[in-house]
Amino acid sequence: MKPTPHSGFSPMAQQSSYRQLTLNNQYPKQPRPLAAPVPPPSRPSAPLAAQPQNKSWNFTNSFGPQRLPFEGNSSTIKSQAARQTHNQQDKVAQKPAFETSLRILTSVINGMRHWSQFKDKVPYLFEIFATLDSAVTLGRHGAKNFLMRDGKTVVQCVFYETEQELPRLIRGQVHRCVGNYDRSRDVLMCVSVRPGLPSELRNAQEAVKACDAEMRGLVKLLSEV
Repeated sequence: MKPTPHSGFSPMAQQSSYRQLTLNNQYPKQPRPLAAPVPPPSRPSAPLAAQPQNKSWNFTNSFGPQRLPFEGNSSTIKSQAARQTHNQQDKVAQKPAFETSLRILTSVINGMRHWSQFKDKVPYLFEIFATLDSAVTLGRHGAKNFLMRDGKTVVQCVFYETEQELPRLIRGQVHRCVGNYDRSRDVLMCVSVRPGLPSELRNAQEAVKACDAEMRGLVKLLSEV
């Protein structure tokens, strides 16, 4: 018997079907996952749509509330203020009751002799307005000696020409003398002598009264210390 040829089949068709069968056996088809249903878009509610868009920046504080430098415990601030006030009061209490700077005290001759007993505690120079009552004489070591009169009171004056010369003095004329009074010798050691100005002579009595009041207050403070 002769083999009956298969009609409709070619060798190329058999080869392609064989390859397709082999691929299907190696890589079987897997079912695809169904896509999740997409929800319909939600429409914004009317109140939200009516709100205006806020374009300002919003900052969040991730470090918690912070205090300003001057904020703190009220009791601590009060204690510091009380301590500062106490320190200021201590400084005021430690400050001397009177100033120890050099002063010029306008006085008459008797007042100069009286107030000179406090010169060891308060340094000052005396200023007197008196009348020249003698001629100027030359003393030891180039000293210029003369007498000054205030009413019936007379005082011996000495001037040394170390930095300036003694101007020409006219007897019977009122002069302004500034210097340090020596109680032990009853001598006024002058550092400045010149004729008094009219304005100084007019205000001399008021200056003497003011200086006397100042010295009385100073003596009172010295007695309390």
